[in-house]
Amino acid sequence: MTKAMLLATGVAMAGLTARCETGSLAERVKADFPEMPASGICRYAVPATGERQYLPDSYPEDGMAGAPCSIVAARDEYEPGSFVLYATKDLGKLSFAVGDLKSEKGDVIPKQELDLKVVKVWYQNGNGWYSYFQDVGKRLCPELLLNDEDLIRVDEKTEDNYARLTEKDGKVSWFWITAPRCAAKVRTPEVYQSYHRSNESFLCMKENFQDAAEFKGATLEGGRCKQFFLTVHVAKDAKPGLYKGEVVIQGAGGQRIDSIPVVLRVLDFTLPKPKCYFDVEKDYVTWFCEYVGLDIITTMNGGDRELAKRQLPAILANYARHGHVTPCFRDARTAWGRKVALEAGLDFTYAAGGGTKHANPAEMRLHAELLARQFDREIGHHKGVILSWGDEYGLATLRTIREMIETYHEKGFLFAINSRYGYDAGANVADIYWPPVTPDGKSAAQTAKFNDLGGAGWFGWYANHHVGPENPAFNRRQYGFGPYRAGLSCNFNYAHHLDGWNDIAPSLYKPMMLVYGTGSGCIDTLAWEGFREGLDDIRYATKLKQLALPLSHGENVKARYAAKLALKLLADADRDDMDLATLRLEMIEWIQRLLALNAK
Repeated sequence: MTKAMLLATGVAMAGLTARCETGSLAERVKADFPEMPASGICRYAVPATGERQYLPDSYPEDGMAGAPCSIVAARDEYEPGSFVLYATKDLGKLSFAVGDLKSEKGDVIPKQELDLKVVKVWYQNGNGWYSYFQDVGKRLCPELLLNDEDLIRVDEKTEDNYARLTEKDGKVSWFWITAPRCAAKVRTPEVYQSYHRSNESFLCMKENFQDAAEFKGATLEGGRCKQFFLTVHVAKDAKPGLYKGEVVIQGAGGQRIDSIPVVLRVLDFTLPKPKCYFDVEKDYVTWFCEYVGLDIITTMNGGDRELAKRQLPAILANYARHGHVTPCFRDARTAWGRKVALEAGLDFTYAAGGGTKHANPAEMRLHAELLARQFDREIGHHKGVILSWGDEYGLATLRTIREMIETYHEKGFLFAINSRYGYDAGANVADIYWPPVTPDGKSAAQTAKFNDLGGAGWFGWYANHHVGPENPAFNRRQYGFGPYRAGLSCNFNYAHHLDGWNDIAPSLYKPMMLVYGTGSGCIDTLAWEGFREGLDDIRYATKLKQLALPLSHGENVKARYAAKLALKLLADADRDDMDLATLRLEMIEWIQRLLALNAK
């Protein structure tokens, strides 16, 4: 939590102590709180999607001791805040009551719009937080956002994770989800049987494994830290201003022990859809290679198709809440899939539609015609549907399939190319060109050449990194300001899975997870929150440009100067290293100035 972040919410700096740079965790906390709270709870406001891991035994270096949980949000935006609690003694299981947020004018953000989660620290492979590659060993890593922290049990002595399975009769059992993939490494026959019952893997989407519907509190252990994540949804018609409230911590008998102040600044504007840096009229679109659909979910829930039909809509609604609104799940082409996707808030303006057929010209024309009719019947249109063929093919293949691409173009389809040779040999036929490039400044020259071709094409990226790193700050940059400022126009990464609870995989890559499948749909992660913040960074930048560009050509001299300075902020921002929290606040400041100038 930076000084600028506190000032933006109207929080005074008085009372915050100087930091102690050395000593044990307990000593450093003691230096921050010379008079220890009678409750035995010391709080730190921390960045919700920052670089640091808040582990039980680590001091929150970038936290603000004693500060409230502070959030700044536009109207109709989801925005998180976070705090870390340190307990001076064992306090046991405590409950947390989230209250309404109220302004001095009496306006209210109801508590139902505030979502409190505990950040579960569990074992991932040795590359946890830093990479999507598999590595030896295990390490503690913060990742899951849970209502019930006891859904996953972590054994720090054996470095293992266990999933709690609760049957309809109330019987509880624990499933070892970090079992080695090689039976020779399993410790005992009993443990082997618990993991390999009838050669089955962990069926994560059965009804016996799901998070609680509401926050169930948390256990605070003496001498250890625990992170919490608070997301507020500001309604579209919310009144701007400063709102205050608290999260009350209660003991076993319901008595008030302590509280965490919450401060929310609601801004007087809404955010547009994300647009491209080089063209504020062009949509910035996100696709994922999806391993999400009824057949996949049915496999993961033990064969219950009706259950899968309830789980998929819940997952799609979660997508929409995080800004991933382009349908590319596997049932998007069906009438039922389109219906539930639209109800969840997805947008079928652009949809990934599958593959083409490479054959003789007559067969390709017939396939294109039949495919167009199928899409027209199932989702209402086929123009704007994106097709592809093959994966990472070479130059010879790309030259061979250009007649095929033209056939489907003539029917109104779009075509995606991810060949490394897509620019040199296919720039004129690619509607989406998504080679494995880094979504940062190193790709800016390549994107600029493609964008100069005009047309409606998108330049995307994948693989650097694939989905997998748990670090929310990394994901925020990778899906947000990094590619946006480098001139890319879409994210099209690999991949969005649901079944990767065991991070110890027998392959080059670790499981590629943004959310985790459960019996009720999915569980969010820090990485997924970072993804949403990245798209929101693009939306704030889009708002700034949409306000600044007309003023930059206007007759009002002062307004013209201000608009160009606002645009200079984005032009000068270090696209790869800029602190994104600071950038967000500076964009907000300029947006407010430009709104005032537009009002004159």
